[in-house]
Amino acid sequence: MEWAIVIPVLLLLLLCPLMMIGMIVRDRMSGRKSVGDHGGHGMMCMGHGGGRHESSSVGHEAAAPTVDELKAERDRLDEIIARAEKAAPR
Repeated sequence: MEWAIVIPVLLLLLLCPLMMIGMIVRDRMSGRKSVGDHGGHGMMCMGHGGGRHESSSVGHEAAAPTVDELKAERDRLDEIIARAEKAAPR
């Protein structure tokens, strides 16, 4: 009879950590990386995730590079690669 009380209490105590572990595993398998970001839904049960999503999406859109910036970066990298190939002995 005591186990009828203990088992549900243990399940309730383990529910939140098990859900967090499950979400981390799901994120890793789908290619997302939210460890240390505090942006995942798992942190909401600890009181950290309230308004994070709104400010996060605005920040990512504002920080997105333009096509011209990406082309300039590609040209810069091409120059660095060409210099490295000239300097590397074969």
